[in-house]
Amino acid sequence: MAKNFIKEGCVTDHTNGTGASIASGSPVIVGNRQIGIALVTMAIAAIGAVAVEGVFSLAKNTSMAVIQGQKLWWDDVAKEVINAPALNAYFIGYADAAELAATATVHVVLEEFSDEGPRTLTLAATGAQTLNAGDFGGGDLTVFAPNTAAQTVNLPSVAAIPPGSKLFVKKTDATVAAITLDPAGSELIAGGATFATQDANNDLAQFVSTGAAWALTYSVIA
Repeated sequence: MAKNFIKEGCVTDHTNGTGASIASGSPVIVGNRQIGIALVTMAIAAIGAVAVEGVFSLAKNTSMAVIQGQKLWWDDVAKEVINAPALNAYFIGYADAAELAATATVHVVLEEFSDEGPRTLTLAATGAQTLNAGDFGGGDLTVFAPNTAAQTVNLPSVAAIPPGSKLFVKKTDATVAAITLDPAGSELIAGGATFATQDANNDLAQFVSTGAAWALTYSVIA
């Protein structure tokens, strides 16, 4: 065996930075890599073993059927697996077996966020919206914004998402109302503190994360 071999890659040591205890068997967000499963209970700030490979039984939304091999996402608020991408959900892997909608659990084959590929979301028409690192797990995110009133879309820190991630935003309602893209903290977007020029139907803009800010790469503004 190679002298620099450390260990098999199916388990990683993870520091619990959530501010709450993590129970054994719970899904754990491992950076911008993937969802893993805690193999031990972890106190606040403790280091514990987290599986990043394998098949695990997890709680499932009981209004959603699942087919074998289907992509699955983890709703970290409801603490359940769902069968379609949703705002702030994290890609977790694939269904190991089919399950009826009423079934309360599903067997999940763990995979990395990058396996999801590009994500497309349609935002609510009103109210501030907040994107998180899970929305950019696959690297690129397309957002359709049918806003009928002025709307702020809060962006995650570029440090929390994969380098080079792209954000494409298109306004899809004829109401004259601006979308304001608001980066995290003091981060900039298109050289400014916010980007709020999209206020007409079909206005679109594309940005890329430089690792320090959001750079505007393309736009069509009426």
